[in-house]
Amino acid sequence: MKKNTKQKLILAIILAIVVILCGLYIKWNEKFNNQYDNISISKEELNIFYFNVGQADCTLITINGKSILIDAGNKSDGKYIVEFLKEKRLENIDYFFITHGDMDHRGGAEIILDNCNVKQIFMPEGIKEAEEDYQDLEKIANRNNKQLSKIETNDKFNLDRAEVEILSVKNNTSNSANESSIVIKLNYLDTSYLFMGDATQDIESEIECSRVDVLKVGHHGSDSSTSKEFLNRIRPTYAIISAGNNKQYNHPTNEVLQRLKDANIQESNIFITKNQGTIWITSDGKNIEIQTRKDINLDGTSQIGQMSIYNICSFFNSIVCIRLASQQVYIDYHQIECKYHHIL
Repeated sequence: MKKNTKQKLILAIILAIVVILCGLYIKWNEKFNNQYDNISISKEELNIFYFNVGQADCTLITINGKSILIDAGNKSDGKYIVEFLKEKRLENIDYFFITHGDMDHRGGAEIILDNCNVKQIFMPEGIKEAEEDYQDLEKIANRNNKQLSKIETNDKFNLDRAEVEILSVKNNTSNSANESSIVIKLNYLDTSYLFMGDATQDIESEIECSRVDVLKVGHHGSDSSTSKEFLNRIRPTYAIISAGNNKQYNHPTNEVLQRLKDANIQESNIFITKNQGTIWITSDGKNIEIQTRKDINLDGTSQIGQMSIYNICSFFNSIVCIRLASQQVYIDYHQIECKYHHIL
């Protein structure tokens, strides 16, 4: 076989592979467009989505036509958070709280700020451990003609029938990033909800808070948070834990789970995102209803059906060589260096 003929044949095979991959991508993309059609969000009720973002945090609150976003997940989660917000026409964010500077709480903020209309942004400032993180977020905000607003303990935000109160935030101190966390309480008629960020047990002992209905457990269920004394004081009926299948941290810890049970929280009222997916709360101000939704998966590191460079390379790596006609033309795909990146 002539050299030119062999080259044309190889090129044709490569083009065919590209066409097949493009077809698979288009089919995959169509499958996941409008994937949240079965999510109907009532404007008359309080809705809280404790998103499944793996070993990270992101919570969406909607009430009276307004929306609040608490934290932004990891960087890889940002795209999926934006997709959900846009599909549900919730890209207008009234208040965006970054509880502190850790990447698993602020990582997706850039893509959110670039793609959503955020009116006010808050993050603890002047924390030595997180100063670079604050400056990075400030640059992103300025690029979008926004500015970070200072927030203080006891600040309140009125949402008509609901009110947000800041129970703790540490600005301009030597506290750790976790200790600086913005702690938020939401009161809606006869119901109340507490969002702890990564606040430590020391912060828990400082905040003034009595009984709440729903506790967003601090620091993904780490043993450094959620003390027995704190639980006895706030006496929650429900506990929500945002944690991923990360063996390095193995959150939530057995100690925290036991403390929750010892505080008379029924096991059926303890929800963990890595087990049950996104936790969706709705309330009319008196009654609280909870759904677990595995179909709302915004974890960028574990997207079901996600097409990635890694997947493509794995496919290629299964091919050792291609035998063309009577000639042996070896294409060693093991030489391809693959890193796990999303195509999108």
